[in-house]
Amino acid sequence: SNVLATYLDANPAVPWDDLRYIFGEIMYGGHITDAWDRRTNNTYLQVLMQPELLAGLELAPGFKSPDPQKHGYTDYITYINAQLPAESPPQFGLHPNAEIGYLMAT
Repeated sequence: SNVLATYLDANPAVPWDDLRYIFGEIMYGGHITDAWDRRTNNTYLQVLMQPELLAGLELAPGFKSPDPQKHGYTDYITYINAQLPAESPPQFGLHPNAEIGYLMAT
């Protein structure tokens, strides 16, 4: 079943710390065996799963999270497909030239 919907319906406010734990340690984190990978995953969750996620948090350069008051699930999918920029090194915090070596080697 939908763990997120069930958990949100049971709480009057979004329990961000609980959600980070559920996703980072139980659901997905339980499959991560390397300590550094787990640390990276938990860092991503700490940055992304916060109240600003529902208020225009910049998820990637030039790509803000849509307003949940204005979009339903289908609208979110449409927004992401239309507005998400193509993958590039700056999206991951890397220098724009970071992929040159990779592209030259493949």
